Amino acid sequence: MEKLNINFPKLVGVLSVTMFASSAFAGGYRLHSKAPVCEPKKEHKAYIFGYGGVDSGSNYDTNGQFDYLPAIIGINFDLKNGINYGGGFGFYSRAFGGSRFEFEGSFTNNDVRYLEYAGAMLPADFEMRTQTYMFNLLKEVDLGHGVTGYFGGGVGYGSTTMAGNIDTFEYDHEDSGFAWQLIAGVDFPITENLALFTQYRFRVLSDADYTTNFGDFTFRTNEQATSHAVQVGARVSF
Repeated sequence: MEKLNINFPKLVGVLSVTMFASSAFAGGYRLHSKAPVCEPKKEHKAYIFGYGGVDSGSNYDTNGQFDYLPAIIGINFDLKNGINYGGGFGFYSRAFGGSRFEFEGSFTNNDVRYLEYAGAMLPADFEMRTQTYMFNLLKEVDLGHGVTGYFGGGVGYGSTTMAGNIDTFEYDHEDSGFAWQLIAGVDFPITENLALFTQYRFRVLSDADYTTNFGDFTFRTNEQATSHAVQVGARVSF
């Protein structure tokens, strides 16, 4: 039989390390929580973000009237799909089991090519440009594998400018007021500090009045303008 070649000092060392490790994991000895091998993952405090997407626009059901005539004229038009982009900054919080507070600014532009004026279809060429400034509260939900879902909403201020013409008559006016929105989305981590996200937004603007550049004709919305948007963006945490 071949003679075993055993290095007893080395064997004693291995057994000693094994017994030490076993007692540590069994609770007889615990490494300090601040030890380098147990250093916790960095907890981010704040972030910046930006996004872009497609906005579905809204249906505008309005009534118009000249200042010097009692007649009320119905004006209805649909906004075409438009672009939407924005960004802002936010803060992470442990409130509600994990949430975010953020300040956001966004811009949306939709075109109009035709509208119904007193029952007749008229050519039109104008834009509805909307800017909003919102304070959002978003609740985070762990979806596993590092993916985070979130939902919530925001309140703030919205301003819409109507600029262009209806059958060659110029329209150029701005109105503003209270605005609110609902948001739901998903974050996909790329690095420890960078995440990509996709989200859906439902936005509601307050009632508005728009006055033309001719004849003191003003039309007023009969209901609040709403819009739907699908957006993609990036979030950088620090």
